Amino acid sequence: MTGPEDAEKGIDSQQRNNAAAMSHGAVQKPLRGWRLMGVLSSLALGLLLATIETSITATALVTIGEYFGNSVTVTWVVLAYLLSYMGFAIIFTRLSDGIGRQPAVIIAYVFFAAFSLGAGLAQTLGQLIALRFLQGIGGAGLYSMLMVITVEISPVEYWGALSGMIGLMLAIGSVLGPILGGVITERASWRWIYLFNAPAAAVGIAVMLFCWPRKEKSYKKPSITWQSIQQVDWVGAILLLAASILLVFALQEGGSIAYSWSSATIISTLTISGVCWIAFFAWVSWLSFRTDIQLRAIFPFTIALTGPVGPAIILILLNGFPYFVAIINLPLRFQVVNGDSPIMAGVHLLPLLNSMAFGSFVGGAASSKKNNTFPTLIIAACLVLLGCGLLSTLGGGREFYKPTYGYQVILGLGVGLTFSSVTALTNINSKSKDIAAAQGAVSQARALGGTIGLSMATIVLNNKLSTGLAGVLDPVLIKSLEQSLNNISTLNPNDQALVAQAYTDAFNSQMRICTYLSAVALLAAIATYQKNPASVARLKQKQRAMAAEDLSDEGKELGSTVGATPVQAKSYEL
Repeated sequence: MTGPEDAEKGIDSQQRNNAAAMSHGAVQKPLRGWRLMGVLSSLALGLLLATIETSITATALVTIGEYFGNSVTVTWVVLAYLLSYMGFAIIFTRLSDGIGRQPAVIIAYVFFAAFSLGAGLAQTLGQLIALRFLQGIGGAGLYSMLMVITVEISPVEYWGALSGMIGLMLAIGSVLGPILGGVITERASWRWIYLFNAPAAAVGIAVMLFCWPRKEKSYKKPSITWQSIQQVDWVGAILLLAASILLVFALQEGGSIAYSWSSATIISTLTISGVCWIAFFAWVSWLSFRTDIQLRAIFPFTIALTGPVGPAIILILLNGFPYFVAIINLPLRFQVVNGDSPIMAGVHLLPLLNSMAFGSFVGGAASSKKNNTFPTLIIAACLVLLGCGLLSTLGGGREFYKPTYGYQVILGLGVGLTFSSVTALTNINSKSKDIAAAQGAVSQARALGGTIGLSMATIVLNNKLSTGLAGVLDPVLIKSLEQSLNNISTLNPNDQALVAQAYTDAFNSQMRICTYLSAVALLAAIATYQKNPASVARLKQKQRAMAAEDLSDEGKELGSTVGATPVQAKSYEL
């Protein structure tokens, strides 16, 4: 028999084990009913807003460039958001390990809303770029926390559908972004493409506060402490941000009017970026294999080296190139080459965006009952490769080329399938304690690929414009185009044709580079092959065991036995 002392020791041991299992701030028992729908709705709204902001500026770039008298630097309005969107994704997941999931979501919403207001009220282009960077920090949190919390609070049988839902929200956000940007810019003011986020974010915060399970507060009262802040890998975060920002700056500005490739600024920036990348990988490698340090590496190096998650991260990185190049530069091409208004540029992008939404839904549904992520990713990679190749063949006439619709559909299907399938693959193949870091790495890789892709596109554009227009077009006219691309309409028909052809050549070259990278992405998709893939049915069985426990009854029973001390539910490693 066991005495009271032994029982007390057993309960203390149980509490310590459960506390360790809950150290990442997860809700161990899946939610159901209105709480599940409410929390998912708040998270989905956050993802929608954050995703819209990645593309809403696409159809407003020409207008914003004209407003500030600078169509060259205006691309940084997009890049600034993507850089922080990339750099802070894993920081939020790691921070939430210490302070809890709900507080991390609220912080992300507040950041996003506050700096959306700031961006909408910016008085200079420099202010707008800086505030967009800060806005992206909140966007990163909204994106990454959805990836983490959705898996933790949802029954396994919903994971496939939720992966499709996530991909669908990404696609819908991408659909709404350019269209909203065009409509708002043309009908009101470009400032409202940022200002509208504040009231929408307030709704998301209210829903999250109301629907988040109160039981989570009973079993773990998260708070922002010095210890929780120290547990974040700030060294890795700073190295990653520095490496990324310096690399993107060099790629974006090198060969431009301000800096030549041989300038000291570009050479030193590239050199320091290279040093930061080496230091980053050395740091996370060392930290990932240390078991005696509570600090968890910002990048899950051990996760990337085992199983199919590593190749999937590479795949999503390479997939970010054509996705962002197409979604940002296609509307620009439609306006410059085809003479579209901002609204029509968004309308002409609908085939790409709608097919992305459909592909995202199909990709999630394909692995809802059985792990079909490998064949889905192979099909997706082939579609992206074909779509990029076809889009690199567009002509330069002012009339809209109708086959562009079909090419966009092919690319969009591939991108949508990739997004949802990589999300599903990461969930299925990661242990519960690693899902936060793995999903953070996925979102980080996607945004990093996009920022580098847009910088690559700028290099190609600068090169094509300098070789295609210099010596042919009057320098005064070139200067006017740098101030505003809307000045194309003031040129005579022959000069308009020259500018349109230069932009056509630049876009086709950009898509050819994306085609080469998509071929490498196909190899990464092949590398996700598993002889014995993880079973979705096994995950469902384990989570049903979690759901079978009545958490509230157990807490009441044990609470009455040991002074009403709440005890957490048994945790299961998925």
